[in-house]
Amino acid sequence: MLFLIAVISLACVSYAQTTVQLNDSQVLSTSIASGDLQHYYFEAAAHRLSGLHESESKSVYLTLTTCSQPTAPGNYEGEVPSLNMFISTSSEETTLPGPSQGTMVNDTKLGRIAWNTSDRVQNVWIGVVAPTLTENWNGNWTYQIAISTQGWMHPILGGNDGSGMIFNLEDTDDSHALFAASGEHQQNNRTLLVASNLAPELRYSLCAVDQARISGYAINTTRTPFGEQFLVSNLTSNSSYMAYLIESTGALRSMSAPIRLQTKADDNCRLIYGLDFCDQVAYSVPARASDSTDSIRQKYDDQARQLFEPFNIAISQFNCETTQYSLVRNCTDCYRDYKRWLCAVSIPRCTSAFQSVEDTVATRVVNANESRNPWIDETLEPGTWTELLPCIDLCYQVVQSCPPFMAFNCPKGDLASMQYGYWKRNTVDANGMSVQLGPSYPTCNRLQLEESRLVLSDASQASLMDYSILLIILSTVLLQA
Repeated sequence: MLFLIAVISLACVSYAQTTVQLNDSQVLSTSIASGDLQHYYFEAAAHRLSGLHESESKSVYLTLTTCSQPTAPGNYEGEVPSLNMFISTSSEETTLPGPSQGTMVNDTKLGRIAWNTSDRVQNVWIGVVAPTLTENWNGNWTYQIAISTQGWMHPILGGNDGSGMIFNLEDTDDSHALFAASGEHQQNNRTLLVASNLAPELRYSLCAVDQARISGYAINTTRTPFGEQFLVSNLTSNSSYMAYLIESTGALRSMSAPIRLQTKADDNCRLIYGLDFCDQVAYSVPARASDSTDSIRQKYDDQARQLFEPFNIAISQFNCETTQYSLVRNCTDCYRDYKRWLCAVSIPRCTSAFQSVEDTVATRVVNANESRNPWIDETLEPGTWTELLPCIDLCYQVVQSCPPFMAFNCPKGDLASMQYGYWKRNTVDANGMSVQLGPSYPTCNRLQLEESRLVLSDASQASLMDYSILLIILSTVLLQA
């Protein structure tokens, strides 16, 4: 069911005794000054019986999003305090909700307050409270408030906590960013919104994000077997942005949780995706700045295809149909996992790691003409670059999936940590910002390998891994330390 949405602008209601009625599924925009208390009420029972929304639903959904906030004095270093919201559904209370009455809503995100109930309440009274600021602050808070018996009016994709939505940053180069979204809703109603200089206290407020939206960027959307990909172009090098996936249903817009992206400073990391053979590659690779993206993509893909051919011949000589070598893996698994490993090591990922988490992210500085594969230096001439090492799990999967006659093994100890990285999911501090390591901020190149198949361990534990030294299999694709 589509929501009926209207945006109503009101003058600031700054007196506690003034109570404004909210209408079902309408968004109200207003402002509030320091120390003020504003009141609203909603006749839930009346709206359930109205002809507009004939529904047996008992639920009521209330949200408040802060669109802007006062400007702090020049010597202020803390966060700008946020608005608070108080709720009352009791007809017996004689005082409207506020700091001394009612229940404070604790379901808050940065710039967004949400409350809902599944009880069949008759009325909802709401108090919005602005913190009392000291002198030398400028401006008021502006915000949107909306209540509905149909659903959230300021929805978050993937549920109110965003956990049900897969939206990741694949990688960036100096002027592009590539994102991937789960393919459950592959429609023409999704796009990206990129913002800059967004107040950190307002990251979950769509009206605030709209005001911080940058100009001049372009979006190219591609549908793949893995979901949708969004390429953002015309970004500034070595710059920080916040990106959101926006999904529209009629006039209602849902937003994803924010993803912070940082474009690279160097122009010899080039973002490629949409390869024919190594179709899971979607990241930056080392190459000279003067080459076209199409040329770089084609050269890497052709080389990987050529290197794969000896393995293809070898596996074709094994009787996969009648010879069982594993209870859980077969030749299809071997083909898939070897190809994934080969693409990862022959098409290395170029990165700019967070300086303050170098011990966490598996990187290796590659000096000019010292790439693992000499073909890269001879053909693409990237100069000095930084490699994000492949995840060692890519190697493990080949050992587990392929027939024993191939004698494929993985390194152990120091050699393993020199050639591979380990996948981690913890939260770290990166240049003063809290970063959740994972798909958007990888610690190694997993090349779309499912997280359930990744080893979660520290590189310092590599010596505990009881795997043999990597043997020479088809020498042209060897990892050289």
